[in-house]
Amino acid sequence: MTAEMQHLANDPNFVVQFAIGDPIPNLVPQPKDSGIRMSGAYFDKTKRYVMKKAHMSREDVRIFDVETGHVVMVSHHPGKNPYEKLDPLGLGNSDAQHAVAGGEWESATDVTSRHHSMPSFKIRPKSLSRHGRQFIKSISGQGTNSVIMNIAKKSKLSTQSMRPHFEVGRGEDGTEEYVIVADMMERTFTIKNNKDEIVAQVAKTTKAMIQTAVFGSGSESTIDIAPGVDCSTILAIVYGLGQVGCHFIKDAVGNFALDPLKDSLIGGAINTAGLGGLASSYTKVSNQGQKIAKMGKFLNDTYK
Repeated sequence: MTAEMQHLANDPNFVVQFAIGDPIPNLVPQPKDSGIRMSGAYFDKTKRYVMKKAHMSREDVRIFDVETGHVVMVSHHPGKNPYEKLDPLGLGNSDAQHAVAGGEWESATDVTSRHHSMPSFKIRPKSLSRHGRQFIKSISGQGTNSVIMNIAKKSKLSTQSMRPHFEVGRGEDGTEEYVIVADMMERTFTIKNNKDEIVAQVAKTTKAMIQTAVFGSGSESTIDIAPGVDCSTILAIVYGLGQVGCHFIKDAVGNFALDPLKDSLIGGAINTAGLGGLASSYTKVSNQGQKIAKMGKFLNDTYK
């Protein structure tokens, strides 16, 4: 039995965290010289941002500073910054020069800063990646030296966990600096440093949860960052996290060929530990929720 399974069996509070995440995480203040530094946007108290998708374009994801209400960063396809042109949907086909050869739009994203203390950057996928690895690069850099950090999903075999885990490392293939743990409903994403201290958390708001249940999608999330942590780094990680799994080769090969085999091994280990009933119950509820969400999205798209 894995440590996670033992924890589930013995701690009722952990069952809640396992399913929907910790609603009140204990963020640990950090020295300013720790972790990955992008621009040094530090604060002496917990800093909160809100992330939501724009109404004008489904690819436009914005992050707001809660204190000022100002847009701090906006993600968009290359050449389609909605704050710099009047055709963010590309209806005029004037951005053909930014087309990505051999891939999909979803596998390439630029993030433009709208705040003097935050850098602009770009997110590009590794050409071939078992776990959808994404590179966060400086906006003007080229080659390996332009890669600030990388982010990818970790395998269940390595984590021995049913919950999704992600890793963030320095540069193109540097050592792991952060681990991101999602709950089973992927409502919260807890970001921990290499000392297992919680430095940030991303959580869907109640409004977004209701929208997800009814319409199949809800994008509004809060981002809480511990004092002494470079906020620009965490926001870049959040954007990179949203890109993991959006690479066309990874989706075509990894998800449909390799993941089922991996998951079947984990399922066998769970049943051997005598917890098959727990996993089966969760899977049943999760599948029912997905069916309801898809039906809600269909009705919303068809009859709105």
